[in-house]
Amino acid sequence: MLACATHTIALLARLRRSNRGAVALMGALSLSVIVGMGAFAVEASQGYAQKVRNQRVSDMAALAGALAYNVNKSEIEMRATAKAVVAAQGVAASAATVNLITDPTTSKQLVSVTVTTPVPLALARVMTSALSYDVTSVGMATVSATTTTAPPCISALSGAGQYGIDLTGGPSLEAPNCAINSNSGMSVPWGARMKGKQFNSGKKIDDPGTGVTTDPTPNNINQNKSNSAVDWMKDDSALKALLCKVNKLTGVSDGDYPDGNTVCSTTLTAPTTYANTGAADVTLGYRPRSDGGVHAFQTADYSCKYIIPAGNYTVGKLTIPGGCELTVVDGANIRADSIDMSGSAMTVGNGNFIVGGVFGFNSGSLITIGNGNHSFGTLSITGGRTLQVGTGNFNVTNGISLDGGSYLKVNIAAGNSVTVGHNSGTAISVGGGSFVCFTANCDAPSAAAGNFSSNGTIVTSGGSTIIFPKALTHTIAGDLNLNGSSTFGSGTYVIKGNFTNNTGGTMTGADVSFGLGGTFNLSGGTSMELAAPSSASSYGVPGILIATKSMQATKIGGGSQNKYAGLLYAPKSSVLLDGGASMTSSSAGCLMMIVNTLSLNGGAAVASSCTGLGGTSGTSDSVALYK
Repeated sequence: MLACATHTIALLARLRRSNRGAVALMGALSLSVIVGMGAFAVEASQGYAQKVRNQRVSDMAALAGALAYNVNKSEIEMRATAKAVVAAQGVAASAATVNLITDPTTSKQLVSVTVTTPVPLALARVMTSALSYDVTSVGMATVSATTTTAPPCISALSGAGQYGIDLTGGPSLEAPNCAINSNSGMSVPWGARMKGKQFNSGKKIDDPGTGVTTDPTPNNINQNKSNSAVDWMKDDSALKALLCKVNKLTGVSDGDYPDGNTVCSTTLTAPTTYANTGAADVTLGYRPRSDGGVHAFQTADYSCKYIIPAGNYTVGKLTIPGGCELTVVDGANIRADSIDMSGSAMTVGNGNFIVGGVFGFNSGSLITIGNGNHSFGTLSITGGRTLQVGTGNFNVTNGISLDGGSYLKVNIAAGNSVTVGHNSGTAISVGGGSFVCFTANCDAPSAAAGNFSSNGTIVTSGGSTIIFPKALTHTIAGDLNLNGSSTFGSGTYVIKGNFTNNTGGTMTGADVSFGLGGTFNLSGGTSMELAAPSSASSYGVPGILIATKSMQATKIGGGSQNKYAGLLYAPKSSVLLDGGASMTSSSAGCLMMIVNTLSLNGGAAVASSCTGLGGTSGTSDSVALYK
């Protein structure tokens, strides 16, 4: 017994001292655990990546399905659209389940897209008989998320670029009773301010200084919204008619309309040209009355003071030498090829007065011509002299020019027309300090004239003044380049080129509408107050102040202080208010803008809704990812 026990104890002692088999067993068991953990890490990483891809696909499909459902509320089209998006991302359409559901918490209607795809197993296959496992992602988007849209005052139509409305230099832009809309983004940096009833933006509104506010509804701001800004006036018949007249001058066909918007009649009238009479030339002089002919009309021998009685007179060139005076009484009709006025005075009574060529006004201080039809080949007034013309139609074949502080007043009355040709492209040139007035009341044009036609550019210099008559249509076949002050009589202004004021002065006009083939630019401290016609006006286009389809930029700068009433329609032009310029509505008016882009660098712009022109308010369906 004792020997057996001793042997057993010795055997157990040897087993305790030997551990080589235990190490091998533990190593084998540990290796299995390490392989399993590695396989889990690899498979989990692949599964997470697949879940991210599935989530992206399901979100895109949910948004697409929601958009499709909003069109006509068809679940069939909703499912087809969502599955088409899934397939376009390289995932089998059968992997997607599309349903229209209602969220029990919010009662919102949602498009739910569940995408399930298999992830093949690699290392983990040593631990399981499965070949893959499924990964599921769910995307949901709201449908009929209705957004109320306020009537717009400002629409910036361009969707290109980062910003459609861009504020720099601390400006302010306000539209207290309407919306400000842009198909691109809006930039409102520190120090800038925008206030409106609502803001709708096709991209992000950058507002680091919280300068954007809405009233009366706080935070009434919609970003990343498609079709935020629209051209609600594009098909307005009155606006199209105005721009059609412009197209007739420019020869441009507007691609926005099937007919090019060219089916209309031109408003431009060509001047009348008079051929030479072939009559003998007449020269006044210090002659005895007994010489007969025109000299018999002297008040005394050798006086060179002539009084012409009533009658019809035709002459070639009429020369009035220095120191001579000419008076033509009422009832005399004068037809001359040209007149060289170097005398001291000339007064013509009522009657037709036609000069086929140059009417040279070289001396004297004042020429007065009475009522009747008046025509000149070329009208040039120099040296600070004055020409006053009575009522009647006024025709100049080769343009009008004034310089040196000269003065021209034409008493256009009801029904009278003004027709001016051009000299090398310029119809009317008004030099510094000169004054031109085409109406009886130069302070407030009131006579209802016929048409005003300028067959070339009108240009004025600094310190000058030009006053246009009240007329149904003013047509300018060139630029309107104003560098002094101007008053616009009521009516429509159809301008082939640009409308500019470069060096300051005031511009005023009530019941006026401008249709431009070019663009609109102000600088140099110009002060302007222009008002579009109301619906009750007989002149101009109701509500339309300035309209152009030009792609040229519009710049208002140099400290211009401007008040507008009406719509600025420039859907293809980038509008810049620069150098502290202001653009506000007049006290009794409104200001609306449809532009390509709008930029403010300093200064201010205040918009308000115009009766009869505002884009309508309403609701629009939108979509958004949910949860």
